[in-house]
Amino acid sequence: MNKQQNRLLGLDKIYDLIEVPAEFLEAVKRYKLGQEKLSEAELRLAYQRRAAIIRHLTDSPNTKWQDLLAHINEINPTNCCTTKPAIHDLFELKRFVYHYQALRSYTLARKLAFYELPDLAELFILLDPEKGNIPSFRLSPLYSNALQELDKQRQELSQRLKHQRQMHLSEARTELGIPELKEEFALSRFQTELISKIQHSKHFSLKQESIANLIYSLAESPETLRLKAEIAALNRELESEEEKVLTMLGKEVSRFTQALKTAVHSVKELGWDYSLAAFAKRYECCIPEIADRIRINRARNLPLQLHLETHNRHYQRPDLEFCTGANLITGPNMGGKTSILKCIAQFAQLLNRAIPLPADQASMPAYDFVFYNHVHEGENLSSFGSEVVAFCEALKRPGRGLFLLDEFAKGTNPREGEALATAVIRYLAASRHTTVAATHFTAPAMLKEIRQFQIKGISTSSEDSSGADLAERLRQLNNAMDFSLILLEDSKNPPMDALRIAELLGLPPAILELVTVED
Repeated sequence: MNKQQNRLLGLDKIYDLIEVPAEFLEAVKRYKLGQEKLSEAELRLAYQRRAAIIRHLTDSPNTKWQDLLAHINEINPTNCCTTKPAIHDLFELKRFVYHYQALRSYTLARKLAFYELPDLAELFILLDPEKGNIPSFRLSPLYSNALQELDKQRQELSQRLKHQRQMHLSEARTELGIPELKEEFALSRFQTELISKIQHSKHFSLKQESIANLIYSLAESPETLRLKAEIAALNRELESEEEKVLTMLGKEVSRFTQALKTAVHSVKELGWDYSLAAFAKRYECCIPEIADRIRINRARNLPLQLHLETHNRHYQRPDLEFCTGANLITGPNMGGKTSILKCIAQFAQLLNRAIPLPADQASMPAYDFVFYNHVHEGENLSSFGSEVVAFCEALKRPGRGLFLLDEFAKGTNPREGEALATAVIRYLAASRHTTVAATHFTAPAMLKEIRQFQIKGISTSSEDSSGADLAERLRQLNNAMDFSLILLEDSKNPPMDALRIAELLGLPPAILELVTVED
């Protein structure tokens, strides 16, 4: 299903509600939502994992999972396990292993056996020779005797250089009679006498100048120059030795390549499972049963529900039960038929990705594809033409489909549209596909072989809407409408509530009095 269909069905809004606790999981989320369909075995296992985490979140509603996952950073094991890894890659690796081990311990303590979580304690010890038990990494001198000796020599030379500069500065202060002199200072150009004094001194050199100021720094003495040259030579030796250490570390880290790949994969699966479990808890979702029936208890079209609730309008949670053949829904405009079709489409697509469903209980098949007939007009095609072309393409798709037909063929003349919609529903009824169709046409509602449902409709007693604005009229209409489905024993003409709805929405009585409806 493409992005356009996802937007049309409100799936993009549902996906936006799934929050991930770490930046690296954003890529995981995009990948998981981009998958067309999991196998039934994969679906069942994925739902088992997510159900287990939901139970843990129910028993212990804390933020520990969130906190642990939030600290996990993304790494590429291939970059870390090279012949000579970069220090940056080793830094990221140690950080990952540090937080991974904490996540692993927490997961194992909760006896979640779904994830393969190799113990990387040995790898962490390798990256932590100073036993600081911190997530940051440095190329410690403890990695080799030569590195220790060179590092010791560099520290000694650095101390001698610092001492020589302090001695030089002290000599300059005494000679110039300025005890507050620093190694670097700025003078205003108006301090001409002091500038002359400094310039004639061998202790300082001009470092930088501007229109207003002159900046001086302590000059190098022959001894400090010699010490700096020694340090530079020593640094070259250190770099050579560090290259050898990095090569050694690359070889040692490479022993953990497969374990690292497994750990990274498991963390991504665990992170995604947690994200969906948290989504399920936040929006009261259930783990569905994958079965050859559609039975949903208190179903919710989640985007519509949230929209209505932000406008202080009540959302009714219908019970839905359809056969896996052909089903027909009739009812008034604004009676919730489209919402039900979109809800079923949402559930089918969420189930194909093992995402918990916004309902109290649910069971439905895992369909190979979902077709919803509302499409944007194609090039050189009317809305009716685009609808027919898309339907033909869907019929060519392999596997078992869920066809959701919302007023099929309403874009052409009513007589032909009614005949065509009837033929399409009869054809699908004889196929392996599941069909749920909503219509105002009479002919499809007269088909004997189709299971027919009717939206209960508007209550006879409703509030007085005269003088109300549109928002209030919509609220009153929403309250007056019963969106529950009634299974009809016999075929029945679609109900005619359009005039009552028009009245509730403010159509003038003078127009309504002129309406004549033929039987």
